[in-house]
Amino acid sequence: MVAKIKKFSDSTLSVLNNGERRFYVYCLTDLKKDKILYIGKGCGNRIFEHEWVASRSQDPVSGEIIDRKLKAISKCKKLGRYIISYHLTEVEALAAESALIHFVKSVLGKKLKNKIAGHGPGGISVEELDRRFGFSSLPLDEINSNELILAIKIHNAFDLDTDEELDYLFDNQDDANLKSRTLGNWVIGKDVASKVKYVIGVHTGLQNAVVSAYEVDGFETMVEETKNGRKQSRYRFRTTSRSEEVLAKLGLQQKCLPELKFGSGGEKAYIRPKTETETEQENIQTTPNPKIKKEKTKS
Repeated sequence: MVAKIKKFSDSTLSVLNNGERRFYVYCLTDLKKDKILYIGKGCGNRIFEHEWVASRSQDPVSGEIIDRKLKAISKCKKLGRYIISYHLTEVEALAAESALIHFVKSVLGKKLKNKIAGHGPGGISVEELDRRFGFSSLPLDEINSNELILAIKIHNAFDLDTDEELDYLFDNQDDANLKSRTLGNWVIGKDVASKVKYVIGVHTGLQNAVVSAYEVDGFETMVEETKNGRKQSRYRFRTTSRSEEVLAKLGLQQKCLPELKFGSGGEKAYIRPKTETETEQENIQTTPNPKIKKEKTKS
């Protein structure tokens, strides 16, 4: 039986540290439960660091480990550590890591402890892929809502990860995730933020194809200072909803909104309620029939 090691030998490191091709992709497994825990990329002794950090990450009060990956590693009685591929560039390692994560989640149907659920679009059947890119036009006044909708322009929407498992906040926002990008990091007024009921993601390259939709449960704020010293608030919406369910509720499944107009360089537009009067929208300027707010923002 081979003795368990805590780091690579100097000779092994000299082989792995192959200049630009010093990266490798690895996985951590629970050998007793025959379960894949984590897939990652790194170089040097990166694969060993998780155990080291887990042993030193207990909460000083409760004694528990908060991070779910580290918690799973610390509880594992027999941890398997495997180098899947090595002598990779960082770009190659990132691509291999993402492909493996998507394979495990999509084909094997397993959940991992990774905070980031792979980069780029996940695994998908050929039928689902063909269905995903088929959109038909919908007039704005036929959306099933009498509430304020915030539309977000997402240029690379089809390249983003569609995992919805995490509750994304300011401190864990992920620009590679569609849900995180939709809920956003927006400079808007508090009175407007409090009126927004739905946030939808729009891919402008396909006549404003609606690619995501969430019902707003609330929001969190972050105050920042601009370059000229002025303070401004950013808002990030929170939700417990699932995108497919909200798309169906609004009648936006596989729909595009060619009437929706974004201001030049703007990332947001508001679709106003059908029954709301101009006086009720003090801070929302819209165009008539359909009425949409155009706004330039800093993202």
